[in-house]
Amino acid sequence: MKISFDRDFILNLNQSLTKEYLLTNGNGAYASSSILDCHTRKYHGLLAVPLENLNATYLLLSKLDCALVLDKKEHRLSTNKFPGVFSPTGHQYITDFDMEYLPVTTYKLGDLVLTKTIAMPRLGPTVLIRYDLINSKKPVLLKLFPFIAYRKIHELTLENTDIRPRTYFEENGFKIDPYSKLPPLYIQTSKHSVFYPSPSWWKNFEYVEEKNRGYDFKEDLFTPGVFEAKLKKGEHIIIRASTAKQSSPISSEWSHERERINKVYSTFVKDQEPLATLKVHAEHYLSKKQNGIIAGFHWFGEWGRDTMLSLPGITLCRNDRNTALAILKKYVSYIQNGLLPNVISSGEDHAYNSIDTSLLFYRAVQKYIEYTGDKKQVNDHLLKPMLDIVTCLIRNETGISKIEQNGLLYAGTPKTQLTWMDAFADGGPVTPRHGAAVEINALWYNALSFLLNDFSNELSPTHKQLIREAQLKFEGHFEKLFWNQDMRCLIDVYRNEHDVEAHIRPNQLFAIGLPFTCIGKEKAADIITTIKRHLVTPYGLRTLSPQNPLYKADYSGDQNKRDAAYHQGMVWPWLIGIFYDACLKTSGKKQELDSYFLSTFQELWSSHLHERGLFHISEIFTPNPAFQAKGCIAQAWSMAEIIRVLDCIKNR
Repeated sequence: MKISFDRDFILNLNQSLTKEYLLTNGNGAYASSSILDCHTRKYHGLLAVPLENLNATYLLLSKLDCALVLDKKEHRLSTNKFPGVFSPTGHQYITDFDMEYLPVTTYKLGDLVLTKTIAMPRLGPTVLIRYDLINSKKPVLLKLFPFIAYRKIHELTLENTDIRPRTYFEENGFKIDPYSKLPPLYIQTSKHSVFYPSPSWWKNFEYVEEKNRGYDFKEDLFTPGVFEAKLKKGEHIIIRASTAKQSSPISSEWSHERERINKVYSTFVKDQEPLATLKVHAEHYLSKKQNGIIAGFHWFGEWGRDTMLSLPGITLCRNDRNTALAILKKYVSYIQNGLLPNVISSGEDHAYNSIDTSLLFYRAVQKYIEYTGDKKQVNDHLLKPMLDIVTCLIRNETGISKIEQNGLLYAGTPKTQLTWMDAFADGGPVTPRHGAAVEINALWYNALSFLLNDFSNELSPTHKQLIREAQLKFEGHFEKLFWNQDMRCLIDVYRNEHDVEAHIRPNQLFAIGLPFTCIGKEKAADIITTIKRHLVTPYGLRTLSPQNPLYKADYSGDQNKRDAAYHQGMVWPWLIGIFYDACLKTSGKKQELDSYFLSTFQELWSSHLHERGLFHISEIFTPNPAFQAKGCIAQAWSMAEIIRVLDCIKNR
């Protein structure tokens, strides 16, 4: 699948600046910007790399501005936003922007045609920018201005005296080592060029998306100088920027990455569009070095909850069973008191502030067995940790949860947020879900039943008895305590008969969509009817019924205001996955169900793929028409669950 934008579209900055590309290296590094390479976010840049020693991702190379000298006249091809003005306005030379995997920009000046293509070689801390002179009657002089930021991706740089501006000669380029404790940057070209040191600061770059989000939005960038290189028709030059010194020809790096991309595409050649394209671009969320899944771009790292929900779509649906198993094995090494971490640190300081990550782990293992049939690896590496988690929960050893006499799993306090609805604003949780949350208990029952049903022969008599008693106690109370007769659905949180959160939310879908549930068929059908009436939109499911007085349709303003709306109505695409599972279990009419999903959510995997993050699914949408995409431009569990649903529709 290819996405293309023509000159008329490009010239409308209100449109073109909202389209963003994303490239990654499979180890957490990325390159990303608007399709004009005019940054609209502090997260935009050509080389952002995770630095393990600092437990953060740093944006090193921000931009590479370009100019052409033709007949002694300089034409600036770049576009930047400064206070009150765009300067230069190189987008006026752009005739086309195309993207299939790599972003390709075509510039035209009279008969001269120049293309720019950006690539990020897999697993290396490197970005490559290639310029091809497709047509020109005369040779041209290409001038390239690198701008460095050298700061955490969540921060901004201002002119400072700490920078070390000196550059050191490298073949066809230079090395700069601007700050202590940060890696040097090597910038070189694939053919002869001359670098002229001329260090200077350019001040007050503006990032409009940060302004809209209520953050600081002005930055100063440092340029160490300018490259000059001559090009004739049919020639090209590749600029390599990396924290690693060049060890092979730059042209070879380019060729190897193109060959790798072709191989990835060939892997999914039997899948129809858009599933094939989604599977290709799903690799951007993988961190092979860490055996992890990055929750979203640009500002999320590796989250345990997101990993467990994303694992089937990002790995198993793509026939990447080895990565799936490696991720599961990694996570069990992190178990502490029956809990898996919610946020992964590059050190050992992981955050154990969720109750659902450990329970979603069982669902991920179930999916691993479903897709691979490989129960031996589960027995050898995952069964004991699964038993340890259940045992700690039953014995109330987690420190954040307790099994009460009614068999329900209670977790948290009024001041904590341990489920996926974890927004915090105005000094407290936005959606108080302490107590027995419906999806937590559904996941708990699924875990107990999974162990008893699938591993009966492997369990000791002691474990069997312990788990069976917990299961029976739960079965005797869950449906009775959670059923809301007036709304014909399940309440969201149960604390006691006088204290419940009786909101219509999508969390209850886990109680009918998981492999093991204990809700009657008639009630399950009623739940689906209620969900369809209150929560379904073309882009996913609302997090709260519009009829609820707490419902918020606006997602704007500063972070506090946005967080107050985050789970109070906003639409989340990832919920389509558990919704599909629930519908399939209750209806049994797969053909009708598939038609319903393909027609209801079609815009999400068609037009939306070129609306914001190209070929990616956004984190959230506003809950009323026109359903505007918000949050991250590329969210792992959004991508993963849509892949899984489309894969189910195709294969089953």
